[in-house]
Amino acid sequence: MDHIIVGGFSPVNRVMRSHVLFLADFNSNDAILSQLHVLVMLCESFIATLTIHLPYLPTATMERITVEGEVATANTVCRILSGLPHTGGPSRVMFYDLHTLQNRFYLHTGAIATMHTTVPLIKEVLARAGSPIDAIAFPDEGAQKRFGDLFSDEYDIVTCGKKRVGDERKVVIQDGDCAGKHLLIVDDMVKTGGTLVECAKALLSHGAIAVSAFCAHAAFPPGVENRFCQGGDRHVFQTFYVSNSNTIVIERILQLPASETAFEVLDILPLVLADL
Repeated sequence: MDHIIVGGFSPVNRVMRSHVLFLADFNSNDAILSQLHVLVMLCESFIATLTIHLPYLPTATMERITVEGEVATANTVCRILSGLPHTGGPSRVMFYDLHTLQNRFYLHTGAIATMHTTVPLIKEVLARAGSPIDAIAFPDEGAQKRFGDLFSDEYDIVTCGKKRVGDERKVVIQDGDCAGKHLLIVDDMVKTGGTLVECAKALLSHGAIAVSAFCAHAAFPPGVENRFCQGGDRHVFQTFYVSNSNTIVIERILQLPASETAFEVLDILPLVLADL
């Protein structure tokens, strides 16, 4: 088992009666278990309150099962957090752009979710002097319903979606005009990026002059980030903005050659401080 030592207890206990902010990173089962050891210990150390900053919940896409025997890991992780020892009140879990919004209700009794968004990060980018982006696109109606109101007062909106064409399902433009515009596709999570790329191609084929993208959480399997760089088969975005919520992927992105990368990483820390 892990031999874990947490600072702040020796030679003087500075943790007792304090308000603790725990910066969690659940990027693997090993990481989750190690951090749960510490969370339990903190709850049993007479702290006043516990806030768990968990911007990216990797298990969020496993909130239901389609085959008997599958494990809905979104449920099990939330049950474990809900079972943390009480500190006088429930622990607060801070989620950012949670992929499946009903996941917040998987927490109960010992832990309560507060919901936040990374959209202010990309709005700061859009507010930069000389920003070429003049319209916002969404890859499907779900993203439009979720984020549309955050942009509709300032930008034209274009909504894409999948439509059956013959024997295939293709991404088409369902609403809005993209001709002559530089569009920013906004979504909450990207894994392989196939849908985003098809959305970008549809926009470009209908007269868009350029397409960029923003996703709150980069959940690329190893090597996928290379496909969006120069020479990659998915190099369609002028700039691909991502937050640094998923550190294990961001480490790989930051290692890409500066001359080839399409990515710009946006730091989530200022949002955390503002949302506490």
